[in-house]
Amino acid sequence: MLKRVGINESALAHDANRVPFGLVGRLLDECAAASLQPHFGLLVGIRSGPAATGIAGHFLRHAESVQAALRLFIAHLHLHDRGGVAELSSRGADDVELSYMIYHPDTPGTSQILDASIAIACSIMRCVCGSQWAPSAVTLSHSRPRIVGPYRTFFRAPITFDAPVSALVFPASHLDQRVAGADSATTNHLLALAAELDAAHPATVTELTVRALTRMVIATPPSSAKVAEVLGIKPRRLRERLEAEGSSFKELLEDLRCELARQLLEESRMPIGEVAATLHYSKPGAFSRAFKGWTGKTPRQWRARVGRRARATKAGARLRWP
Repeated sequence: MLKRVGINESALAHDANRVPFGLVGRLLDECAAASLQPHFGLLVGIRSGPAATGIAGHFLRHAESVQAALRLFIAHLHLHDRGGVAELSSRGADDVELSYMIYHPDTPGTSQILDASIAIACSIMRCVCGSQWAPSAVTLSHSRPRIVGPYRTFFRAPITFDAPVSALVFPASHLDQRVAGADSATTNHLLALAAELDAAHPATVTELTVRALTRMVIATPPSSAKVAEVLGIKPRRLRERLEAEGSSFKELLEDLRCELARQLLEESRMPIGEVAATLHYSKPGAFSRAFKGWTGKTPRQWRARVGRRARATKAGARLRWP
């Protein structure tokens, strides 16, 4: 399967090697077809656990509280994952959600990656809260698969498909729980190591802006002022630095909205009006015009085309993998 998607097996011999994000998605998609297991990504996530997140995962056991552990994990996930972001946000008065979103453009197998990521997130929570931990609810931003039992068995919680974002929902009180065996000296060592890795491969302002936008685009209508505040610079300075890198806030926001819309239209059965609302368009018509400007097709036409392509792919998979 590695050969089929163009990944050299020797690339897996060393932890520091990187595999392009898009190839990971394609590999999971091909494996799901080959195994006739539409929940293949979930199985990979269950098997992988926190160890799959690189240095970010090492922070989990050494922070003083669950909240501190998750904040450190989220802040350093980019050292391992350059295609998506995790976020911890409030959900109502008493709950929070730990979510994962993909910003890498035109990534195949997004539903497989999301399933794997949310399974890893659940394992992370069980790492810091105990093996019996379970979320109050799970939301997944793809359509209901043919096989649901493995999801229910692993998460041990109600599951909602066709959701705006893939996330674990749980009481905010869990964030105050102390982490057994926390060691501040180890945390300081990991912070120093992470700083070295960041210095060796510094992110561009464009990359930092895209990550910040991805974390906020579903929760709130984003603005350059909000992103500048997150990055700790003035809005004018943000604009100047983006211009120097050949990009702009407006272009990055539109590209991200296009990517998230594409994922929801392709992977879920969410009504188009709800997709528009998720991306903070006041009316479905405004979203449809924007989407046609991005892709040359209306959301309805895009979804119909993707549906035909998916049916053809499934038919081919049945022929190749009896």
